Amino acid sequence: MMMTAIGKKLVTMVKDLIPQDLANTAWAFATLSLPDSDLMDQILLEVIAKVSDFSTQNLANTAWAYAKLGLWNERLMQTLSHAIVRKVQDFDGQGVANVAWAYAVLGFRSKRLSEALLAAALDKIEAQEFGAQELANLAFAFDVTGDEDSLRSFLEAAVPRFLSVEGFSDAAASTELANIVARHRLQSRGAEQLDAEFRQRFFGPVLRALQKCAMPLEEADEESDKVVEELADEVTTVGLTNFGFVYARQAMQELGFRICDGSQRPEWVMEARALARTHLEEWRIPGTENIVAVISYELHYGGDVLRREPTVVASGWAEGVHDEVKAMLRPVDARGWSCESYSERVALLELLEAARCKFGDESVPELTGWVRMYHSHHTSVTGLGIFCQFRRHVPKVSLDLDFDGGWYTWAGNPRPLTMLSDEESLYYYS
Repeated sequence: MMMTAIGKKLVTMVKDLIPQDLANTAWAFATLSLPDSDLMDQILLEVIAKVSDFSTQNLANTAWAYAKLGLWNERLMQTLSHAIVRKVQDFDGQGVANVAWAYAVLGFRSKRLSEALLAAALDKIEAQEFGAQELANLAFAFDVTGDEDSLRSFLEAAVPRFLSVEGFSDAAASTELANIVARHRLQSRGAEQLDAEFRQRFFGPVLRALQKCAMPLEEADEESDKVVEELADEVTTVGLTNFGFVYARQAMQELGFRICDGSQRPEWVMEARALARTHLEEWRIPGTENIVAVISYELHYGGDVLRREPTVVASGWAEGVHDEVKAMLRPVDARGWSCESYSERVALLELLEAARCKFGDESVPELTGWVRMYHSHHTSVTGLGIFCQFRRHVPKVSLDLDFDGGWYTWAGNPRPLTMLSDEESLYYYS
């Protein structure tokens, strides 16, 4: 309520704000994840009018704020890009990384801006100014916007720099960079070491904990609560929230789930993608509310059958599910987040509840059949933990999985990108 009132008051004052105040206000509302559309609309008009007076930090903070809030405005980002190019050599490392990240998140591409950011980034690396997070942000930006040439040039310098600064202390940055190098099969200096270190420090330990969770109850030496706690301890210790686009598929394969190699998709995946696109309507920034699962299944018990046609399941709360069923699929996350509402958990909880209602409580470990689940974004460690616990309780049901990368596609279709003009126009300053 207080920030709403402040936002309304600021709308009346925006024209009197200096560049520093405009950037700071946008940054503050973005940091608090408060997309006050009226205020942000007024701020962007003032930014466009006063952009020539913006410092490098003001430019970076403004771009970051609009990306953080998911506010897409071509005129604003076009104006900022020209100002950034003119001053790019004066940006610090964090500013360069934040600008690149912002344009990638919102899906804007500019050849001139990309070249300027690459040159500045390589200078920062040579001057030993870039840390792990900045390196990962630049790699992410070139990767998701499809700027292959800039990405390859950047990674030639970025990977050795990452290894030299002990970047593995940052789990998120390590995951980002390792997956991008693996996705493009790059043979840059240090690529093999990056892969080996990521597997040793993150992939291997968490995978082993997941394998224990997936062991069927009748074969397990430990109680379910204990192995889930061990998984929680492991992911918290290493700080891993996801394996990333490439390594998640490898993890699923090693856990024994049926998943294709990422090339030829089976018909059920193509159908699931189409359903997901219909539900999402358009490409959206990946987030819990914009990541959906599509589930279908056929379960057998005692001569009876339970089927569900392909159905989109969004994040939310599983309705009408008993507490003892919810306890079977406990969400685990390195950040301490609840994650109870993740779409894959909701879908499998509803399945278990439906099976118990139709066949009886005792049926769960003896169910046979198959489950197919598609995810519109690569599955997190939380999701993999849910799948493993499902396997533990329902060992005779096969689980077929597939996913796309939400930063790369709209449920299988290429993500739309907007090409900005490299020619400056007085229109943007009028």
